[in-house]
Amino acid sequence: LALLDTGLTPRDLDQAFEDWTKILGVLDPAHLAEKIVRVDRWEAGGDIMSSATFVNPAGCEIQLLCPLNDGPLGKRLEKRGEHVHHVCFTSADLPNAVAKLADSGIELTSTELQHDPAVPWQYWTFISPASSHGTLVELAYPYKPVDGEWLPGDGVEA
Repeated sequence: LALLDTGLTPRDLDQAFEDWTKILGVLDPAHLAEKIVRVDRWEAGGDIMSSATFVNPAGCEIQLLCPLNDGPLGKRLEKRGEHVHHVCFTSADLPNAVAKLADSGIELTSTELQHDPAVPWQYWTFISPASSHGTLVELAYPYKPVDGEWLPGDGVEA
């Protein structure tokens, strides 16, 4: 497994994008070298979201997830305020990783993998905060940014 991103949940995506551009410009300018992956609208698990991801091929990405409806993410934002939503680990053998975690007693939000029909090669699930001690841990197939778009990563077929 490899750590891919840290997902943050802001109330205002444009303001968060501006602030994180300033933060990374001072602390880690290499984060700004790649084209930002920005998605104005996407759906998953009852949520409608917009997102912006500061990609970093050499390390952890910063992903901003902004709810556009009152789905689970919107309700969580309302209840908890802006916060770290998740950290993401990727595996080319995702079903096996999920099965091993479940067999070892780690609580998952679902052992059934979810996906967005607009990105048919990408699947994911989460380790429950009950097992990870407070934050969601996303488990997903590897993916990589290419010219502002998400494409399958190593070991994943499109």
